[in-house]
Amino acid sequence: MRKFLALALSCILLVATLASCAVGLGDPDAINNYTPEVKTITTDKGVFTFEEAEGDTAILVGYNGRATKDDHVEIPTEFNGRPVVGIGNNVFYNLAAVVEVKIPATVTSIGDYAFANCTELTSVTLPDGLLSIGFATFTGCTKLETVNLGNSLVSIGDSAFKSCPVLKNIALPATLESIGEYAFAYDEALTEFAAPAALKDLGTLAFYNCTGLTSIKLSDTLENIGEYAFVTEKTTMKAIIDTTSYSEGSKAAEYVAAMADTVIEETEAPEDNGVTDPEA
Repeated sequence: MRKFLALALSCILLVATLASCAVGLGDPDAINNYTPEVKTITTDKGVFTFEEAEGDTAILVGYNGRATKDDHVEIPTEFNGRPVVGIGNNVFYNLAAVVEVKIPATVTSIGDYAFANCTELTSVTLPDGLLSIGFATFTGCTKLETVNLGNSLVSIGDSAFKSCPVLKNIALPATLESIGEYAFAYDEALTEFAAPAALKDLGTLAFYNCTGLTSIKLSDTLENIGEYAFVTEKTTMKAIIDTTSYSEGSKAAEYVAAMADTVIEETEAPEDNGVTDPEA
């Protein structure tokens, strides 16, 4: 009799456990529907994996989506009671199904290759609290047409928007201090560049081969302008630089004075160092 009662109790506990799991799986939109052991949240947009970070915050480090066409992704705002403050390296790398991503207002940084080669991504709105964009974050997003950078961005990493051929003019916030090497290289749809008030560092080849540029405005705040920042494969862009946008004696004035007028000798043209595949 005791054995029978023990067996019956075990069955009841097993049924209760399975029912509890079923309830959790049946509510994919619940923000706290997470598995602590593997640090995931499951929503109708996919499975998001997090790491807990300093200051009771969390960072998104993985995404397993629906892998279907026209995937609209909404990143959870918190994990296990912690605000999501960062998107890690490679999270959405090479996911062609992603066409739109909603990024939480809590995010302050986006890592290397985070959205690289998302070839169906058409527009991105970044939160006002975002401070930095990493290396090659949006490189190879061949349908990316519009980007809102928010109001607090401080740095744009090397190759961040490289080879985004339909990317149109984006408003660079007044807070922006640095633009990395190759940051906007090969973005032929860009038509103008105006250095933000806080910009100090403009990387080598930053706007290389942006053949659609018709207006360039530099500023007195620039402390460094990298070599070949404004050239195409064979010509410089000196003719379209607004010489009234900076003062005599400034770094910008020195840079423009040293530029070749139009033609670059083929032997002087820079070599494209490319972007290494993070999964190679």
